[in-house]
Amino acid sequence: MMLPEKSQQKLIGELDIFIEYGVTDSERDSAKKLVEKYKNNSEALEVLLEFYRVLPETREEAVVKIQRLDTIQGVILLALTTANHVYNAVVSEGQAQILGEFNQDEVPADILQFFGHGMNDEFVKSYSPIEEQEELAVEIGEEVCPACQVAVGQVHVLGCPVEICPWCDGQLNKCNCRFEKLDVESLESNAELDQFQELLETKGRIPYKPEQKPAYPGTSDGLDS
Repeated sequence: MMLPEKSQQKLIGELDIFIEYGVTDSERDSAKKLVEKYKNNSEALEVLLEFYRVLPETREEAVVKIQRLDTIQGVILLALTTANHVYNAVVSEGQAQILGEFNQDEVPADILQFFGHGMNDEFVKSYSPIEEQEELAVEIGEEVCPACQVAVGQVHVLGCPVEICPWCDGQLNKCNCRFEKLDVESLESNAELDQFQELLETKGRIPYKPEQKPAYPGTSDGLDS
């Protein structure tokens, strides 16, 4: 995802400070090279910043590789590899969290459940060997929605401006179908939003596909037809 220049420079500036004080001299160049590599990927910069914020002082390691393990509803599960360790992390909507060391620390139960795993051992087995997992793309491409970051074939995060309305083929967060289906003039409560989501699920929501990408914010075949 291409960041606005001010946001990009702010994140990179903060990263430079943390790297300067948190990484050994011998690994500092490697850390900065990875930042440069991912300078246009907001998720990568956010998770790197969080890593260097919470990095154990006794390790002072540089991240040398970022791998994407899974993506569900805009939440990205990542593996951060240093010279000697691998860490799990999640990032979504500008918020990143380091989950601990892969195959050493227990992943929180809510994260396990969200990504469809019952036990930590099952989680580890699903993504082992870690070195064979795909590397995070330098920039977010057609494989994920440019707005809510869900993968191809997944349902958009509710409210995403790229999602197509299954009733009128228009832009779901702009068309009037939500009002017409609920017979209201506006959505004013969580209960109404939940009711509309149930109607959407019953009708059949339209998953993300690359052809929708040029539609953001409104030029898909559905929106133009």
